[in-house]
Amino acid sequence: MGGMPTVPVPALSRRSVLLCAAAAALAPLPALSAGVCTPRELALRFDAAVTQKLQVPQNEVWIYAGLAEAELAAQPDGLAQPQYLLVVDSCAFIQTAFLFWRLLPGRYELVGATPASTGSPLRPGCLETPCGVFPQASASDAGRALSSRVYDFGMHRARRGTGAGYGALHLQARAAVGRSRALLGTPQSDGRVLLPPSLVAFLDAYGVLDAQRRNGTTPDGEPMPFAGQYLVVIDSEREERPAWTIAA
Repeated sequence: MGGMPTVPVPALSRRSVLLCAAAAALAPLPALSAGVCTPRELALRFDAAVTQKLQVPQNEVWIYAGLAEAELAAQPDGLAQPQYLLVVDSCAFIQTAFLFWRLLPGRYELVGATPASTGSPLRPGCLETPCGVFPQASASDAGRALSSRVYDFGMHRARRGTGAGYGALHLQARAAVGRSRALLGTPQSDGRVLLPPSLVAFLDAYGVLDAQRRNGTTPDGEPMPFAGQYLVVIDSEREERPAWTIAA
């Protein structure tokens, strides 16, 4: 699965980062005009810019924060700094992408959620989207060569949908365009993660997952701190579809 490189962080520097992150996460709304795009401000812009949004109940937010943290804890190295995470539940009854702000282990705030589509275990020729923590393979402009950004999370071993062994999957997160937009909310992709085009455009415009790029800014030129780079795929193994997973 995707490796997670360890970046040594001096104690004083890490403390300063965490204090700054806490201030950003807890700042009252009137303080958001200070020129930095905080997690709360990003959530407001997500709500305005992204279509096919899902209204996730707070108790479900806590559940998915816990599932994401459990997946992170299974990795040999933890995340050293506060950052945004794209969490996807591949369960057939959920098929949802969550954009989380992770301040500390166990301290999450939901920016927004949308339907998604992951690999179908029933379609011949398809691969099942593997669970795990996957860093971006690169943050080059190659992913912008098409009409929509393509997030590249590298090559991974994945189970074949028909159960006939394993195959190599080029794991990507990309926009569902054309007929594939109707697949959102159901597990019918070839193994890649499909997302609403408006979500992909939002992630790209704000550099939410572009930690490897320097001097990230919003479309309005504001500093965009704490960009992440990880896709976290989980399987909640739920046996029925909650009402909140259906976009209004």
